[in-house]
Amino acid sequence: MFSRNSASILALQNNNIHLWTIDPQAVNETSVLNSLKNLLPPAEIERINRYRFPKAQHTALITRAFVRLVLSQYAQTAPQDWLFTISEHGKPELKNAPFALRFNLSHNDNLVICSVCLNHDIGCDVESLSRKISVEAISKRYFSASEYQNIKKLAPELQRAGFFEYWTLKEAFVKATGFGISQGLDTFSFEIGQAEPRKFNDNISLSFSPKSPVQNNQDWYSCLTYPDQTHCVAICINSGQLKHDFKLDIFSASELLSVFNGA
Repeated sequence: MFSRNSASILALQNNNIHLWTIDPQAVNETSVLNSLKNLLPPAEIERINRYRFPKAQHTALITRAFVRLVLSQYAQTAPQDWLFTISEHGKPELKNAPFALRFNLSHNDNLVICSVCLNHDIGCDVESLSRKISVEAISKRYFSASEYQNIKKLAPELQRAGFFEYWTLKEAFVKATGFGISQGLDTFSFEIGQAEPRKFNDNISLSFSPKSPVQNNQDWYSCLTYPDQTHCVAICINSGQLKHDFKLDIFSASELLSVFNGA
């Protein structure tokens, strides 16, 4: 079983956001996969086995083990000992956190991410920039009028990337609130400003329509980052009075699996 030294536990401050990433397809050694399965309770293994396709099962296994390994970087809790619960709106939360550790997950077949912070509601989303979608149809139907117009103002070759910036931000926000898309994706609007360097942008503001169940637009911090050439990641956090005092650090989780090499 996995164990860790208390001296290597990562410290989190109230204004820290940690983003962990892993490519699930890069994890393919049988011994490692078997060790990861040993971190999961039978109920989670059963849910993984319900997926029809092997690739989906593989991604689900990596995702579920990955979050346990990440959370154990912050506490003297073994990965297999974490207990989870589901909120009223379907958001996974920790049931046995030793302190106010918060997290959120997002994944596709080529990248899994986990965002971690203290005390604050947090949401994250990852999208492949090569994903086939109808920018015009989706943004016109589901985005706010201002977001749709902002995308339309972009040069044609930039509209796809712009769409995914708004899409990931909106997904991250509804995951952070816990309401999900049922609150209506057009009841809140992001405004994305210019930023340098291109790999990170927190020059982002948020506003709400009268129909939104959330109205505290001054209490949200949002950022965009690009972990590689093919993915866009957004993080939204209920920041309270901290607002733009957050610091984002990005970690690769591949080294977390080194303990299983040769197992």
